Amino acid sequence: MIRIDDLIAKTSAYLPRKADKGRIGKAYVYSAQLHRDRFLPGGSPLLQHTLEVAYILAELRLDPVCIVTGLLHDVLEEGLADAAEIRKVAGDEVAGLLEELANLSRASYRGSEESRAEHMRQMILSTTRDLRVILILLAGRLQAMRNLEQFEPEDRGAIARETLHIYAPIAHRLGIHFFLAEMEDTAFQAIEPEAARELQAAVESQVAVRRERIERINEELRGLLEDNGIQGEVIGRTKHLYSIHRKLKKTQGTVDQIYDLLATRIIVETQAECYSVLGMIHAAYTPIPGRFKDYIAIPKGNGYRTLHSTVFAPSGDIVEVQIRTVEMHRQAELGIAAHFNYKGGASADERELANLSWFRRLLDTMEAGQDPKESMDLLERDLNPDEIFVFTPVGEVIKLPNRASAIDFAYAIHSDVGNRCMGAKMDGRMIPIRSPLKNGTVVEIITSNRVSPRKDWLKHAVTSKALARIRAHLRQKERSELADQGRERCVREAKRFGQKIEELLKADGFREWMRRNNLSSADDIYAAEAAGRVSLREALEKLYPDSDTSPEATGAPAPPNPETKGHPDLAPNLVQVSGVSGLMVRFARCCAPKIGDPLRGIVTRGQGISVHHRDCGNLGRVRNQPERLLEVEWVQERRARQPVRLLVSAESSTQGLIQVAKLLEEEGTPIESGTITSEGERYTQRLTVMVSDTKQVKRILHRLNAMAGIRAVRELESA
Repeated sequence: MIRIDDLIAKTSAYLPRKADKGRIGKAYVYSAQLHRDRFLPGGSPLLQHTLEVAYILAELRLDPVCIVTGLLHDVLEEGLADAAEIRKVAGDEVAGLLEELANLSRASYRGSEESRAEHMRQMILSTTRDLRVILILLAGRLQAMRNLEQFEPEDRGAIARETLHIYAPIAHRLGIHFFLAEMEDTAFQAIEPEAARELQAAVESQVAVRRERIERINEELRGLLEDNGIQGEVIGRTKHLYSIHRKLKKTQGTVDQIYDLLATRIIVETQAECYSVLGMIHAAYTPIPGRFKDYIAIPKGNGYRTLHSTVFAPSGDIVEVQIRTVEMHRQAELGIAAHFNYKGGASADERELANLSWFRRLLDTMEAGQDPKESMDLLERDLNPDEIFVFTPVGEVIKLPNRASAIDFAYAIHSDVGNRCMGAKMDGRMIPIRSPLKNGTVVEIITSNRVSPRKDWLKHAVTSKALARIRAHLRQKERSELADQGRERCVREAKRFGQKIEELLKADGFREWMRRNNLSSADDIYAAEAAGRVSLREALEKLYPDSDTSPEATGAPAPPNPETKGHPDLAPNLVQVSGVSGLMVRFARCCAPKIGDPLRGIVTRGQGISVHHRDCGNLGRVRNQPERLLEVEWVQERRARQPVRLLVSAESSTQGLIQVAKLLEEEGTPIESGTITSEGERYTQRLTVMVSDTKQVKRILHRLNAMAGIRAVRELESA
């Protein structure tokens, strides 16, 4: 159990000023008053929880503000004090950090996907304002994992999974191995207790077998350092449990096949000595090709710097050796916290700025998601990278996740380079942009203003930035295409009511309708209309109920129809509307139904009954008004020929064209008009043919689709 004397002793090792100790003691007394008679669900005093959080922060050697915040980290969240009172007792800086922490409690990670995404967004946003927020959060999470039994049984699994998927990856990205290993292992033991116990037993068995041999090699290495006049420490390192579990899942191997289960770590004074020791080891032992990594020259994304080499010992054992300086060792254990030690008001250093920038990129990534699930997926991609290092032609290092493609590399350089990427070279050799990149290669991107992102790029991109930018481009392109499709329809509908779109945008009632439907511009309306998300006609009918929208009143031409053109009185004679008589009946021009087509009617205002093909997309606009839908049947079938449009897709060959034309000739269906387009290995024909009835259309489609390489459908065309 941690006591205030333990905390003071811990901080005194690196905070020699009496004022700092006094400040911490004063905060403890205040915290004890606020937490009096308050307990966790398991019965543990809340004050003990705050002391343990503060002690973890002291183990990171953080400044007095962090320690005091740790002692008070939940007082605003629990409503035990207000910000004004905190400012008087502990100062503005502490109050500011506590306010950031309290904001996070308002958006829970548990619950819906939306609440999880909002919690993460708030956490990242708070961290971009002050990096100490995430350090305090991580300390609080580590303390919670150490005392998981204090929580309700139904909460333990959720806390452990949250730790494993979010907090441990953040600790890894910040380079805080001190947090990472314990968080991962305790979460693993909580989520998969049986698997953890079995793996622990297997690891202990292997460690017992190998420890004596590793210690013998360590003695040899100590002698090697002494013989060469280098002051250094040689220690052993055991891989932590969850990293072993993850490696076994990836390799499908067994514990005895993990060569770095035990490793030797050599800690020296200078960087030059690191390379000298590496040379000595390679001279004394046989290095394994391809197993050397220089993380000093090219640090990992979290700032980790160490030389790694795997060698054969004279005994035949395979041993991983890690070589680093004292400062590198401190940074490897404490990560960003090593750069955030008490600095007496010094400005942020390069490492802090880099991590702040990383959190800002995380925030950008989340906000690029179209919905909460997509935001969380993109976030987890960024939090769990298995890195490779790739170089630009000028030697700049680009760090990417394993299996990243040239598409990811292009977007890592700049979004504009990604959007115009048409090809790539890897080590001077042309490769497809979808190809996975190899670690240590030089990659060059070839761009063109004539290319743009395609949907299939999403299959080959793995970085959150590339995926977010590709999706954003595709959404914008789709929206633009929909706007083009819906523009003419919206202008026509507005004209029916004697309005212009430009004037509607200024009308209060219409702007309110736009606000309710999340529309902000004319293009938004056009796109939503084309997508079927809104109906401008229905909106205008409600806003202008007294408008006369007949063709005579608006000056618009009457809707044509092959069966009624020049003979409007024929429409009611051709169809029968169930349960209705005496109303005007007209054929809809949007789908131009033909004799024999399945029909459905819509009751309209001022125009009687509009008769549609049963598959017409415009029927969806009145799905919430079933009283306006009517059953319609044909009362007779005339044999006059009618135009029908067919869409025929086939393999690109002259023979295919001849086969389609020959079949239509056999059916006695002359081609009125047609166009042919090609894309890749296929061509598409749009044909207008004259048929006697729907039965003939079905027969033609059946015969066309029975032909090898041919696919044919009917297009519902406007009259």
